[in-house]
Amino acid sequence: MIYLYIVILAIASLVSSNAAISLIFGILFAVLNKKNEITIPKDLGSKFLKTGIILLGGTISYSSFTSTSIDYFPLISLYVFAVIIIGLLLGSLMKIEKKHLFLLVSGTAICGGTAMAALAPIIQSKKEDLASSITIIFLLNLVAIIVFPILGSVLGLTQEQFGIFAALTIHDTASVIGTASIFGQPAMEVATILKLGRTLWIVPLVIFSSWYFKKKDGESNFPYFILLFIAFILISSVFDFSYTTILYLKNISKFFLLLGLFFIGTEISFKKIKQINYKPISFAVILWFIVIGMTSLLYFLL
Repeated sequence: MIYLYIVILAIASLVSSNAAISLIFGILFAVLNKKNEITIPKDLGSKFLKTGIILLGGTISYSSFTSTSIDYFPLISLYVFAVIIIGLLLGSLMKIEKKHLFLLVSGTAICGGTAMAALAPIIQSKKEDLASSITIIFLLNLVAIIVFPILGSVLGLTQEQFGIFAALTIHDTASVIGTASIFGQPAMEVATILKLGRTLWIVPLVIFSSWYFKKKDGESNFPYFILLFIAFILISSVFDFSYTTILYLKNISKFFLLLGLFFIGTEISFKKIKQINYKPISFAVILWFIVIGMTSLLYFLL
């Protein structure tokens, strides 16, 4: 029966197409498998994540970069740097553990669960930290989907304004598009383009993280899958992959990332999750409100 459970939960995690839910299903299986009837290799989740990251490189090309509005890309870049700097300073003041802090800041600044899932095997963060970070971001996204369209209507934001607001304040791409689509088709189109600009920053983030954390931890083993990640970016740029090919790679990449998170969840216990204190949650919420405030300020400056 336990084998049926793992098949059902693994399929359900893929069908959900949501990082947080994949983790939760993995944790649920860990509860059902408390007698260790099925032994899952400890590095299985990490291997799936790394495969997903490599394939993710194939979805990022020069043509994707140039398709991002040139008028907004400097603003997006400034936003990413500002959130990272403010987040790191705030996290230091709140004494958030370094790797946990980096996950939350990267998820807020760039692309939510995707950024955190990509970074986790590189910085070798605790599985509990990854689980709590993705869950926190998931809950904030849920609030955004419900509240932001109503807030946009009350404030009388235009379609373009709401598209910018959604793209800069919501973490995950799917949540950005989902929220903006509720407000209107033009808002969704603007939000999608700008969110792509944020997502592109995952490339320098992954490269920098692989160098910084390996150096700080004093480890000599270079994460060679990063070279494959970069190689896929170059291949995508040289051959200028079609939209269909990029969409195919995105789906395959997401398949491996979700499966990786599911198997990471199978290694997590509720006992360890309960040991996580309130600070990371408080930090993520405070940083999110700062981001919302920064974005709202743009409408007075532009």
